[in-house]
Amino acid sequence: MVYSNTIIMKVCDICKKGSLIQKSGAHQYGGGWAMRATKKRAVWEPNLHASKVTYMGTRQTMRLCTKCLRKVKEGMASMKKKAFDKPKVESSVPVPAAI
Repeated sequence: MVYSNTIIMKVCDICKKGSLIQKSGAHQYGGGWAMRATKKRAVWEPNLHASKVTYMGTRQTMRLCTKCLRKVKEGMASMKKKAFDKPKVESSVPVPAAI
């Protein structure tokens, strides 16, 4: 078997937002091992979407958080709008002036 050296992590490709680990324990003073605080570990994951987007002029599949996905889609829509806008063509025929 051949394993690739690439590791896919839960990280946004643009802003590098990743997982956040929270460790907590409710402490009680004294009492020895019977009253020892339990350690809790909570993991907060980013809301990632794998989507095909045009970013920096190239079409590619990226893992993006929701915030970056909205920004990239806004940029793509404005690029598409600019491409379909018709340029204003001025008429070459002179308009007679009112007397």
